[in-house]
This record gives sequence, C-alpha cells and structure tokens, in this order.
Amino acid sequence: MTILNTAKRALHFFRIGLAAKKLQRTQNETERLLAKRALAGLFADARGITMKVGQLFAGTDGATPFQELVEGIEPLPLKAMIPLLEKELGQKVKSVFRSIAPAIAAASLGQVHLAELKNGDKVAVKIRYPDISDAVDAELRLVGLMPGVGPVNRWGFDLDAYKRSLRDNMQRELDYRSEAQRQDYFGRAVQVPGLQVPTVYMDLCRERVLVQSRAEGVLIDKAAKWPERDRLAIGQTLVTTLFKSLFVAGEVHGDPHPGNVFYSHDPNGQALVTLLDYGCTITIVEQRRLALLKLIVGCRERNPTKPLDCFAALGFDSKKLSYIGGSLPALCQILFRPFLLNHPFNPEQWQLGQGVNDLLGDYRWWFRSAGPSDLFLLMRAFQGLIQQLQQLDVNLVWWPLLQQAVGRDLIAQAMAYQLPAVELPTTTALGFDQQATKLCVRVTEDGEQRVSVAMPAEAVLDLEHLIPEDVLERINASGKIDLKQLADSIRANGIIPRQLFVFDDGGKTYKVWLE
Repeated sequence: MTILNTAKRALHFFRIGLAAKKLQRTQNETERLLAKRALAGLFADARGITMKVGQLFAGTDGATPFQELVEGIEPLPLKAMIPLLEKELGQKVKSVFRSIAPAIAAASLGQVHLAELKNGDKVAVKIRYPDISDAVDAELRLVGLMPGVGPVNRWGFDLDAYKRSLRDNMQRELDYRSEAQRQDYFGRAVQVPGLQVPTVYMDLCRERVLVQSRAEGVLIDKAAKWPERDRLAIGQTLVTTLFKSLFVAGEVHGDPHPGNVFYSHDPNGQALVTLLDYGCTITIVEQRRLALLKLIVGCRERNPTKPLDCFAALGFDSKKLSYIGGSLPALCQILFRPFLLNHPFNPEQWQLGQGVNDLLGDYRWWFRSAGPSDLFLLMRAFQGLIQQLQQLDVNLVWWPLLQQAVGRDLIAQAMAYQLPAVELPTTTALGFDQQATKLCVRVTEDGEQRVSVAMPAEAVLDLEHLIPEDVLERINASGKIDLKQLADSIRANGIIPRQLFVFDDGGKTYKVWLE
C-alpha cells in the first residue's frame, strides 16, 4: 500500500511539474490565468505538503486562483469525519457538542468545523484528514529521493539535513496534541497589544483532533482596505509579535501564509490580529536568541562584535563563512537594514537579493549553504512579515518596536553574552567597528580641487555605475586599474578603510578611497 501511495504522489508531483512549466512558458495573460487555475487545482487536490507549497504561491501572487488555497478548498463531508472524531474522543459527538456544523473550507492536513460545546462555548474543531498521514509519508519518501544538483551540490548544501528538518516538522504537524501544547505556550508567552491567540481546550485535544475557541475576522486582502490607522496598528502588532516570539518566548510561528491570520476589531474598535495554526513553529534556544540579538545591535551600533562569531553561535558552518569573513559586516547591513534605519522602513525599496548579489556575487552561495537547515522556517517567518506589510501598505520604524518587544534588560544581556570561540586562525573575521563608513571621491585639476564627494561606504558595491561613462572607458583603456579585481578584493576582505585607486587622466587626477 505504501508503494502504491508513493507512486500516486509521484504521478501528482509530475503533473504539477508540467503545469508549473506551462505557466512559466505562457506569455498570454488569458492563458496564464487558465494555467494558474489548473496549477492551483492540482495543489488543492494533493493536500499535504504539496498544498502547502501552493499556499506559498498565494502569499506572493495576490488575488489569483492560488488565493483559494488560502481561503480553503472543498472539504470532506461531515459524515466522513464524525467516525474519526468519535474514535479520537472516545465518546459520541452528542456527548461533547451541542452542535457541530459541516466544514466550510479545508486546509492542507485537516479541516475545521464550527461547533458549540455542551456548556455553550463556541469553538472550532480541527480534524485531521483520514489517511493524510500516509499521503505525507509518501511525499516525504519522494523528497528523500531528491538529488543534490546545481548550487546544492557545488556549494555543499547539507540536503540530508534539510530533508530531516522537513520530515521532523511534518511529523510534528500531524500530531495535534503537540500543536495544542505549542499554541497554549505561545498564547501565554507572547503577550502583545492587539494580538489574540485562540484558547485551546486541552482536555479535548487528541493526535487527530484540536479544539480551540472560535475566531472570526477577515483575511489580509480585505484588511488592506481598512483606514490607515487600523493598518498601522495591525503592522505594529505583526512586527512586535515576531520580535516577542523570537527573542523572548523562543517559539516562532513558521507558517505565515495569509489564511493563518484573521483581522477584526475589538469591542473598543481597536484593530485585532488573531494568529491561527501553530502546527508549524520553530523553537529558538537561548544561545541562538542572544547571538542574533547581539548581531543586530552590533550591526546598528558598529561596535567590535564579530559577525562570524555570532553566525557560528546561530548554527552556521564557520568554515564556509571564513571564505567571506571580511564581507560579513557589510552583509549584515544588507540583511538587517530595517533595524538600522531611524525612519519608517519601506519594504518595497528593500532589494535584498540584489544587495547580497552585488556584495558577494557567486560567493553568496557560501553564506546560503552555511546556514543551519532548521532556520529556513525563521527566514520564512520574516519573509511572510515583509509580504504582510507590503499588502497593508504600511512603513514602520523597526528599532523602537524591537526595543519595546524585548526590553532593555534582554538587550544588555545579549551584549554581555560571551560568544563561543571559533577556531579558524587564518580567517579574516572583522568586527563592525572595522568597517569603513564613507566612500570618498576627489577630483583635482592642475593641482586644484574640483570635486570632493563623500557617500555611504556601501556605495562602493556599485562603483562602476558611479563613475561617469567617459571616465570609465578611459580607466578601462589604460589597463592600469582592474575594477573587477578590485570588486573581488572588496568581497574577499570587506568594506574596510583603504585607498581604492588613483587615476591620472591628462590634467585631472581621480582619487577614490574608503575611510
């Protein structure tokens, strides 16, 4: 039976692959819409891991056929779920519930039924699909067959570790008792104004059944049309919730697709965020929390903290990072840009991928392959937050929100935290205080200064585009200055104070340096 299930899932994967390829190749908008509908339908039919992938499409694709995966797909009939519910509870439904309604929508691993307990409490009952465990197991077997190709193979990604993380997480998601415990902890540990976590009825939770207080609200596409005051309040709640859960509680919600958040108003008219579905969370131990907070504060203050040591404490492969050790301070300024600004951060202007590529080029794969496999859920949480802020169209100042969420004492504890030693004697591991702060350009003609310009040091990453085209042509023609070699040197050694080049062009002299 297991072999048959695996074969069926493999066939479904193959069909999804063909549909995705067709979508990628289609240019006509009408045909693209039809292709998206077909692909969304295949994701919905698959449920399990495959449907979760489809929900990620919805997070970035807006109001399209993928949105149906967020709002829910066609559920199974109530009569098909009642026997499973009674088996898990060990008693008849009528003994526990005054009423239970057919599900109006279904998700990847189970479906939710609105119900009322005998005592009158209105609840939501999540019931795992029959046989979904076998389906997920079949999918995991297929994932286990994935080969390491391209960058995965070239840069030494630990693909087996990622497969293990996926397997462990999915197996935990299938056990609703584990989810209930994590939801209960999250609700107690993450106290944020404007945040609501449904109360779990622990005595009614089983491996395949979770009962929680009923939540109501709209999805983000509708909340995005609310007045600016409400949208700003929602944005602050979302950002503060992530910071509080990460640095204080150590338990982060790792499934930020739009269907897991409801938006409403409390009795006083204040915007309210209800966070649902705690099956996919990531636990961050204290050492990693302190190392990450120390890294962010060190980057902001440009203090002697060494990013390589912080990343190693987070679980990164320090040997791989040693190849880009000089560039890590500059990389952190790109990664943590929202925390460095003293004015509202606009997610639309954050060209993260482009910035990392400009700094590291192909060496960016050293950083990506060095990361621990279990942090991909944390990255997903941050990506989900950025997408939510974009949809809400709100810009926030992150640093005060971080300070408010974690408090001065925890920041002081992080700054005093002694990072584990990294034994790499040949490494160029720079501290934030060793970075240059300014890129300086001076042009003199016949001994007199004509131009003197200073700009942020990070502008050196775009040096070729800063130089006037005619001057760039003469520099390249001279053969005396190799700008590509200079860029490689910056990537290897970091953005540190140094003279970059002096170019004599007839009566003019161009001097460029970092300080």
